[in-house]
Amino acid sequence: MANLRVLMLNFEYPPLGGGAAPVTRGLAQSLVGRGHQVDVVTMGYRELPREELDGGVQVFRVPGIRSRLELSRVHELATYVVSGARKARALARVAAYDICHCHFILPTGAIPYILRTTGRFPPYVITCHGSDVPGFNPDRFTLLHRMTPPLLRRILKRSSGVIVPSAAMERMIRAQFPDDTLALTQIPNGMAIDQFTRQPKEPRVLVATRLFERKGVQHVIRALANITAHGHVLEVAGDGPQRAELEQQASQLGVPARFHGWLPRASLYPLFERCRIFVLASSSDNFPVSLLEAMTARCAVITTRAGGCPEVVGDAGLVIDVGDGPGLGEALTRLIRQPAFAEELGERGARRVRDHFGWPSIASRHEALYVESIRGSRAADLAGGLASPA
Repeated sequence: MANLRVLMLNFEYPPLGGGAAPVTRGLAQSLVGRGHQVDVVTMGYRELPREELDGGVQVFRVPGIRSRLELSRVHELATYVVSGARKARALARVAAYDICHCHFILPTGAIPYILRTTGRFPPYVITCHGSDVPGFNPDRFTLLHRMTPPLLRRILKRSSGVIVPSAAMERMIRAQFPDDTLALTQIPNGMAIDQFTRQPKEPRVLVATRLFERKGVQHVIRALANITAHGHVLEVAGDGPQRAELEQQASQLGVPARFHGWLPRASLYPLFERCRIFVLASSSDNFPVSLLEAMTARCAVITTRAGGCPEVVGDAGLVIDVGDGPGLGEALTRLIRQPAFAEELGERGARRVRDHFGWPSIASRHEALYVESIRGSRAADLAGGLASPA
């Protein structure tokens, strides 16, 4: 296969952002390892360098308004569209990219959608991560999601391919746009299987998530409070509007808990390595990177049947119904009282990531989609009497 020139767009790239940021980096670096050229255009932030070579990936950070490392607000994302489009257009004039891969329909997908109509720009594919799909996230972007479906539809239909990490996300998109024929390709998020070192597990329960009500941290605290003499400390890594309420709940219920706030992965990964149990009690999720991280680090995982969570863990974790407090308590009790079973479940999770979600195979599937999308775009351009933009 010929080497490809890939322009990758995402408003978040490490150290910025949540789960989509390491996915973008992992994919970009894996593609470089397979002989392709990958340039990334992302948001700038304070002292971060404007240009940087990151594991062979050329990263360009564009000016914008951003007040926090871990998330952006709507008006901040809008500044990325403006400066990102300017940078992407300038790069495309020089680099002659074969394909543009953007993460999130909005705001990121707006950039290639606009540039494809105004000048020479490559075909684009989109990965949907969840918060860009109406109905997925009740905590953020609710007004925006009521206003933008017509624009989302146009961006998706003009793309050369749409990637969904989970079957649950595919169902949600098709429910939102039932009358449209969209070419959706399911490719799960990937994980570097050598990301963690093997450390002795300790009696700790880890939750690593943004602290919104839908993430269910309150259920974890309540469940631990109902388990007598469990001897485990709850480690909460993440920030959000519910933090003060959760800290008060843990204190009132007598649950030993440490709230770390948002942590860069260099500080977060040692928690994954040491904690015996990981819980994601979410009521809405796509294909959580935190579950991949926990499984790779050999944590015994408990999660819910929300979205793509069951697709991630398969038979390598304990899966409960959304909002099932008693079920969560039973699962925690089982893992706390049976450390040998918790160890077995952790090993099973690490094997599942190695067998199904390692970056080499995931990058290969993206590579195949790129080639297919490029060919389809060129054929469409020729049929329309146009010169190929790529």
